[in-house]
Amino acid sequence: MASTVASTAVILGCGLITGLISARILEPAGRGALAAITVWANVLLYAGTFGLPEATAYFAAADRASRPRVWTTAQVAAIALGIIVMLIGWLLIGVVIPPDAGREDIRWFLMLFAVPCLGSLCTSSWLQGAGLVHRFNITRSSVHLVNAAGMAIVAAFGASRVETFAAVLLIGNAAGWIVGAALSPIAEVAAAAPSVEAARSMFRYGIRVQLGNWSNAASVRLDQLLLSVFASTVSLGLYVVAVTYANVLMVIPGSAALVMLPRMVRHQEEGTARECLEQWYRRVLCVTVAGGAVIAASAVYMVPLLFGNAFASAVPLVLVLVPATIVLGMNVVLSTAFRGVGRPDIASKAELVGLVSTGAALALLLPRYGAFGAAVASLVAYVCIHVYITAMALTLFGSNVRALCVPTHDDLTALRRVIIDARSLLARYSSARRIRAQEL
Repeated sequence: MASTVASTAVILGCGLITGLISARILEPAGRGALAAITVWANVLLYAGTFGLPEATAYFAAADRASRPRVWTTAQVAAIALGIIVMLIGWLLIGVVIPPDAGREDIRWFLMLFAVPCLGSLCTSSWLQGAGLVHRFNITRSSVHLVNAAGMAIVAAFGASRVETFAAVLLIGNAAGWIVGAALSPIAEVAAAAPSVEAARSMFRYGIRVQLGNWSNAASVRLDQLLLSVFASTVSLGLYVVAVTYANVLMVIPGSAALVMLPRMVRHQEEGTARECLEQWYRRVLCVTVAGGAVIAASAVYMVPLLFGNAFASAVPLVLVLVPATIVLGMNVVLSTAFRGVGRPDIASKAELVGLVSTGAALALLLPRYGAFGAAVASLVAYVCIHVYITAMALTLFGSNVRALCVPTHDDLTALRRVIIDARSLLARYSSARRIRAQEL
């Protein structure tokens, strides 16, 4: 968990760096144009994954003997699906996006983005499911480290074109695929040929996830998609910066979900899935709420400081998006629990509820309130998802609200242990620094 939290913190820190550099150089209008390029590519890709990354993680965790075959099958399927997404996306973008709204840039970004991204997702998911946590964390961190380093380099050379920053993101995306493949047990997986039977099993699982992927991609990104079409690039730029700042909070539930998945699979086999879910939910909820309070309180100072005074208008958006992010994080925890017990269809249905809620809220609020209305719509949608998915969790696992939300003595003991360990680690670090200083 510590390794995963650290890597997630690195990812979000790199995201802040890339967001900071791009925001300060491109300013709200340019930052909005860059967001329009990337959001369309991401939505179209996730619409065409058919749950392949989630299926890869699940089967790598559930069947140790078939792991090499799962890896090669997932990579072949990723390349095939990536090409299909490229072709369909090229045509769809030509219909939806006007020529003066950066249509060609969006098209070419998708063409160079789809296959490496899906291949990287499947590689990292396989490492996650196989329990190779450190390799998994290195793989998923590499994309963002390359992005941050690349943007720092182009900024140092005075680059100010949106296309240059988009190219940096493409390089980082490809780097993640290369690193993930290099960290996989190449000799072991190279001897396993792709399997049609394995592909069928993976897609049967993945299709149950895909409804949720479609709904999630739409509900999470629909606000930015509509802002990119109907609002100014300035409004989209402010909104993206607010989302970037609020999403720092996702380091907690995001890390927990990554570690939780293989453990839920194991606890399901042992008949203790309910206890596992309750413990993870309680502890993640407490820490996430505490972190959200800090992030919201600091926004009025930190957003202008980090991104520039031009983005001071994003602070009210952050105050709405922080509680939305808390609820989103808990939705991720519950969805992970359902996937771990072989019921990804429940999470998919919850995302469908969120999509309907998002569409209704955006139709009501976006025309009148713009970016602020989009933030409120996100909060409404995440709450609707949480109500549904919590009710399903109570039914499936036989739990209750008190067991999910009220900390126990064991939780407090675990928190105390973490604090003591953190103090001990800091003390050792300070002592080591003093010793090195004396030696110098």
